[in-house]
Amino acid sequence: MSSDLFFSGEGDFFVQTERSEVFEHLTCLRVGDLPLPQGDLTPVYCPDPAQKGKFKIEDFVRGEPATPTTTLTRPLTMVANWLLEQKCAFEGWITYGCGGTRSSPENYQLGVLVYGMQTSSSRILAEAVAMEPGENARVMTDAEASYLDRRLVYKIAFARQALVNTVAANAIAFLPERCEDRCGAARGLCEEGYMVMDGLMYNSEVKKTHDGGATWTECPADPFTYGGGDASDVVVVEITDGHRAIVSRGSATMGEPAEVSITEDWGVTWANVDVGAVNDQYINALAYYGGRIWAAATGGYIYVSTTLGDNWAAQESGVETLEDLNDIAIYSLKVGYAVGNNNAFLYTTDGEEWNARLGPVVATNLLSVTVNDKGHVFVGAADGNLYVSEDAGVTWTTRRSFGVGSVDYVNFDEGLRYFGLLIYNTAAGVGTAYRSKDGGASWQAPAGQTATWNSGLNAGYICDQNNLFAVGEVHDGTTFVAKASPS
Repeated sequence: MSSDLFFSGEGDFFVQTERSEVFEHLTCLRVGDLPLPQGDLTPVYCPDPAQKGKFKIEDFVRGEPATPTTTLTRPLTMVANWLLEQKCAFEGWITYGCGGTRSSPENYQLGVLVYGMQTSSSRILAEAVAMEPGENARVMTDAEASYLDRRLVYKIAFARQALVNTVAANAIAFLPERCEDRCGAARGLCEEGYMVMDGLMYNSEVKKTHDGGATWTECPADPFTYGGGDASDVVVVEITDGHRAIVSRGSATMGEPAEVSITEDWGVTWANVDVGAVNDQYINALAYYGGRIWAAATGGYIYVSTTLGDNWAAQESGVETLEDLNDIAIYSLKVGYAVGNNNAFLYTTDGEEWNARLGPVVATNLLSVTVNDKGHVFVGAADGNLYVSEDAGVTWTTRRSFGVGSVDYVNFDEGLRYFGLLIYNTAAGVGTAYRSKDGGASWQAPAGQTATWNSGLNAGYICDQNNLFAVGEVHDGTTFVAKASPS
């Protein structure tokens, strides 16, 4: 089905030329907009269903008043030159079932992201064709291109799921989707996973689901048998004969070091492991990459495990910053970033030694950090702003100001690092989840969210580009958890 949609002629074709907050529609320009403004009509290029890899001018779109666009009143060499000059991969976007404008992309029923496009043929144009403004011609344009991946992107809406407990949820994670084979049964997208919670008023800080979150049940045993406490984060990884869930303690136990707890049987049994040797310390965030797990702790400490949580080693002894670390993101086995209170920002370029650098805003707590496919670092802060750095934190710009409040969570999908999920909470504690469909250039709030819906959001999980989870504080007497899916 995706091939039929992808090659149908019922949509507009866009090229993402740069990632910036300036352009609302996926930071895209229509191919016809390049390179100079010469009128108020823009050709709409659509894939030709008869000839795969070719596009035709299907129609013209009139630009907004006082907004210049480009009409191809000359041979199509402008498009050819642009495609030929691209030495790096770029993203294409095809909208299907169009009903929107450039400034209102949510009006589209369906889009296809063509990721990592590169021109695969030097023969861009069959022949030069001149056109006049307003002419509704169909001109075949040879634009053969290769690409790394393509994803269907739908409009999505959140719906709250039912829970019975009465504590805040702090993190959520799922096992990856898989097909049935001789090693195990099939597993659906975001079908099986864990949610970790505060320890107050509840026997276990961990819940589990086997049906995509339709029902959540308490794990049989408490992960932290000594001292109780909150569960702050969870990492779930597949192992040879099943899976392993690693849960971090998010509150201190007097006279004891930071701690994680590990289960391989859905919480029937747990194994407690000390992390480091600093007493009264606790962990705020975990990050998994390449078979290793990193932990960001209070006091500026960073720990790493190469044994999926069985053993831990300190990578940062609190020398660079004494501030509590709130989040950590790993881009590769050598590159990573961590953020904390009072503008604390740490980075590594060898995967072992961490160094300090000024964060985006002085005297402000940095709450969340992630990295997109291009290596751009995104930081959410307690001032309600999302900041981005394209040079590993040397310089910063404000990507978006959400208002008075805090950006408590931001992340990109594990596959492409292109589709994002962000959580913003107002000063009054009302949370909103946002999705990005363009590597963090723009953010849109999916439908279904209302101010009466929740009392604050804490974290989320990206299943794929169309399926997201958000969890948070207690609302109307029960823990808040919601799932976004195609609407």
